[in-house]
Amino acid sequence: MTREVRCPMPECRRRIDVDALPASSVSEAESCMHFIAAWGGERASMVESTVEGLDGNREFLIRNIRPADYGSTELDPVRADAEAAIRFHGHVVDDAAVFGDLFERNGMSRALAQLILGPDPIVGGPGGGSMRRGR
Repeated sequence: MTREVRCPMPECRRRIDVDALPASSVSEAESCMHFIAAWGGERASMVESTVEGLDGNREFLIRNIRPADYGSTELDPVRADAEAAIRFHGHVVDDAAVFGDLFERNGMSRALAQLILGPDPIVGGPGGGSMRRGR
């Protein structure tokens, strides 16, 4: 039995056979440019697969995050928040794969980076600061 998911983006709507994808290099689904990662079966969990799928993303490169350095033991303390961030920024389909455009990928990477590394002192919002005094 194969698991097929369809890209939720209206301009694409391509089908991807999740079981036919290689276990590694999950971000390389030739048929869809919005595909980020798949999980389940013999693959890693949602968080690990998504972090691996976002490898090389601009937000990860800026913060020097390499997926190989972050396994399940490093991601376990932030797993619930990381899954919530993935669902908030991306399009999770059938709880088997996540899709997103460039802006959604960057938002997802930025949120995951703040969970993994801690709050960014330059970015405002909860846990982050402002470079301006008194704000």
